[in-house]
Amino acid sequence: EDYFEYLVVASRARIVLGYVTVILLYGLGPFAANFVVYDRGIQLQDDYRAMSDEEKKEFKESQPEGTWLKYFPNSTTVGLVISCLLLLMFILG
Repeated sequence: EDYFEYLVVASRARIVLGYVTVILLYGLGPFAANFVVYDRGIQLQDDYRAMSDEEKKEFKESQPEGTWLKYFPNSTTVGLVISCLLLLMFILG
């Protein structure tokens, strides 16, 4: 009887640890790609801020239609907001 009680307690701790690990991996997995791109976005924003108004206009006009940089820097904020909302929806269920 003591053995089964110990087994239930030991198993419960492992199950909880497994659930927490899986939830963290599953929850943060889709956002891992954003962590890699985030530094590149910051660098692009810094470079964009250093440009003159004429250079900014020329830069945006030279980008093909429908690309991310055509709508830069507004697109970075929207991308991060969408990721944060998805994470919030995942947490709240």
